[in-house]
Amino acid sequence: MGLRSWVKRLERSAQEEMIVIPQKDGTVKKFPQSAAKDAFLNLTDRMGAGEDAPPEHPMIDAVRNASEPWPPNSFYICEDPDKWTEPIEDLSES
Repeated sequence: MGLRSWVKRLERSAQEEMIVIPQKDGTVKKFPQSAAKDAFLNLTDRMGAGEDAPPEHPMIDAVRNASEPWPPNSFYICEDPDKWTEPIEDLSES
């Protein structure tokens, strides 16, 4: 097996493990599988955090700018990212 075919096989293997999100501008954003967990945790950390919200994970931005809803009905899709960080009203009884 030559070096070129070995490299091609590695590239294909790495490609299968990536999350690929086509963008509206024709480009493609790629993330490792672990990014889905990191993006979800980032989303929950941002929820209701107000000014203390951490910066948005790049995968969340990529999903918002996807050429097609990715994945369909995804919790990552939020048209207005600032809505996530708005403080949440305390509805508990005092």
